[in-house]
Amino acid sequence: MKRKLLPFIFLLLCTLTANSQVDIELYEQFNGRYDFTFVGNTLNLQPNGAGVDCSILTSSSAELTLNPDDTILRAYLYWAGSGSGDFNIQLNGQDVVASRTFPVVFTSSTDFIPRDFFSAFADVTALVQTTGNGTYTVSDLDLTDVINNDVPPTQNLYCVNGTNFGGWAIFVVYENDNLPLNQVNLYDGLQFVPNSIDIELPSLNVIDNIGAKIGFIAWEGDENIANNEVLSINGNVLGNPPLNPSNNAFNGTNSVTGASDMYNMDLDIYDIQNLIQIGDESADISLESGQDFVMVNAIITKLNSQLPDATIEVDDITLACNSLVIEADYTVYNVNSTDPLPAGTPIAIYADGVLVATTQTQTELPIDGSESGSITITLPAGTPTDFELVFVVDDNGTGTGIITETNENNNSFSVNVSLLVSPPFQQLEDITVCETFNGSGVGIFDFSAYEEELKNSPTDVVRFYTSMEDAENETDHITNPENYTSNGPSEIIYARLQDENGCYSIGAFALHAVDCFFPDATISINDIEKSCDSRIIEVAFTVYNLDSDDILPAGTPISIYANGQFIEYTETLLDIAIGGSEDDVIVLTIPDGIPMDFELTFVVDDDGTGNGIVQEIDETNNSYSINVSLVSSPVITGLEDIISCNEGFGLGTFDFSDYEQSLKQNPDDIVAFYLTQQDAEQGINPITNTSQFITTDNPQEIFVRLNDEFCYSVASFLLYTKNCPPQTYNYVTPNGDGINDTFFVRGLRNIFLNFKMSIYNRWGALVWVGDHSKEDWDGIASEAKIGADSRTVPVGTYYFVLELNDPDYPQPIVGWVYVSK
Repeated sequence: MKRKLLPFIFLLLCTLTANSQVDIELYEQFNGRYDFTFVGNTLNLQPNGAGVDCSILTSSSAELTLNPDDTILRAYLYWAGSGSGDFNIQLNGQDVVASRTFPVVFTSSTDFIPRDFFSAFADVTALVQTTGNGTYTVSDLDLTDVINNDVPPTQNLYCVNGTNFGGWAIFVVYENDNLPLNQVNLYDGLQFVPNSIDIELPSLNVIDNIGAKIGFIAWEGDENIANNEVLSINGNVLGNPPLNPSNNAFNGTNSVTGASDMYNMDLDIYDIQNLIQIGDESADISLESGQDFVMVNAIITKLNSQLPDATIEVDDITLACNSLVIEADYTVYNVNSTDPLPAGTPIAIYADGVLVATTQTQTELPIDGSESGSITITLPAGTPTDFELVFVVDDNGTGTGIITETNENNNSFSVNVSLLVSPPFQQLEDITVCETFNGSGVGIFDFSAYEEELKNSPTDVVRFYTSMEDAENETDHITNPENYTSNGPSEIIYARLQDENGCYSIGAFALHAVDCFFPDATISINDIEKSCDSRIIEVAFTVYNLDSDDILPAGTPISIYANGQFIEYTETLLDIAIGGSEDDVIVLTIPDGIPMDFELTFVVDDDGTGNGIVQEIDETNNSYSINVSLVSSPVITGLEDIISCNEGFGLGTFDFSDYEQSLKQNPDDIVAFYLTQQDAEQGINPITNTSQFITTDNPQEIFVRLNDEFCYSVASFLLYTKNCPPQTYNYVTPNGDGINDTFFVRGLRNIFLNFKMSIYNRWGALVWVGDHSKEDWDGIASEAKIGADSRTVPVGTYYFVLELNDPDYPQPIVGWVYVSK
């Protein structure tokens, strides 16, 4: 409990404001012979207050005491304290982890410091049901890092304003057959004062206000702060003197045990019998505090509830074969109730969750009474054969009830239904046998194996009949299916399959007595002639009538397929005798959509639809297939024009011998080169010197012929001669030894006929000028004289300017030449 130590502390508490809180809302509702109680304890060693000792425990204990005939239904543990929270604790030595949390943040308007507070929740029903009455100890609830006694109170965030606390409480709902029917509502969240809070408690069902009570789990209440601390319900002030004065509702007390040392927490229960009215569906809770900082964590109400309890059972389901209409017998009960169930209580029926029918009770059902009924249900199309049928009482077809009951969770009854359908009847193959003798038109048949083959279950019954009428009426069934003589060359037999439910299916199969003396047509492809780049082929084939008992008639159809696609039709010309054959040739045009490589199939006794017209001994040997590859001219790729330097007067030498190997697509291909297309087409007069081919034509077209195994292709490329840059030699030794006696420039004369050569000495004086009409410079100056006439220039470096006067070389070539002796 906080003491009024300083006006500063009082002012600080009055100016606390919160940034956030968790609104209190309905969490769970219990209807039955229930009541509730609390057990819990604080972790504070003394009332808190600004500046006092802030020591806090990490564990504390409390006793739960229930009557021997009380049965624990639910137990929920709440714990709370200063700070952002410790959500892993222990109860009686067992680990407990919070499944729900309620954080609150307050900011003081005095120091503007936000402070965190928390509450946590865990369902501990199993532990409390096992333990029962006795001591409950919460441990490992460690808030010492937040509320640190080693720090002076004036420096601890929570001690400084007296908001240091920790504690726990267990809310227990118990059942006792001696209790009246009650409704217990649990509301929780975390809301706070000062200065006031208003909480609406919805979902009440006040049938009788006798024994009505309300309980609170609250934190941070102080006995010594009673500044207009008023708790009201529906405008009526609650009080429980002397434990809970009307002006100090939250003062560290436990009204279950009468304890007043629950420092900074309250477990209080108030009688509200005269403060709530029959028929109320909600209640308004108001809490005011002029000074004390209080957080309300949970509110629990107990109200007398006299209610019916509708349940339903499906007694019987009547089904018909192959029908979506079913009959259902059911019974509605009003047991475990304290009030009659009114007539007109709705009943909804669902098939796999789909509403299929509605009905209602016809009479008022007294307590422990019942009413039986029957309903015809037409299931919607598409309902599966196996489905779940659910009857729900107090359901108007929308999943909503109109009756408030003791237990709202026991209104449905489910049953798995399998519709009766005719047993699946597999298709029976017709039976063909040879007639008893030639021309008899009858045969002897054994279809007894179908009896077991048709059964889906050992209990099924299979019988055979000669008419549909007999099969429907189960009259005159065939007694000798293993040795039955047919009534003609073809006869229909009807099989009736009936299961243990009396549902049946009827199917039919045919008996055929046939002439067994037949030809046997086969075919082979003997030869195929193909042309290059043509989709027309000529096929030689033979039709045989080997291993046969009869002639193969003329006009027997032959269909021809390419990759399974029908492309042509023909027929045999004459009757083919037993053991005989007939040769023929047909020209086929392969459609453009068929690839070059395809499978060619000849089928004898096939009219182009896959059907034959001749009955044969063997109907499975009529086709012959062969893989065919159409032939096309090889494709010549990679031919590029070749350029060579002008060797004078347009003469060029070329090497295109590499093309012989690069153009081949197979090692056996043949490549040859020609001067004319006609020679190439005829394959005559090939070029033999492909590595040193000389020409003066510019350009010169060369034709190449590529031969593969079947076809050839002709293509061409061009030989171009161009003027290449001349190559100068930089030394002149005009000594008459025949080596470098003149200034030689390779690729100049007879190529650049309009050239001009100028020679300069190192001082830029023009020494010599020459052109196509003059011989190469021999080291003698012809312009600026150096020494005596016709004397060689002095040893040294000279510079030349070579003007080619060619449009491809507009800029002169400049270089040096060294003259020595």
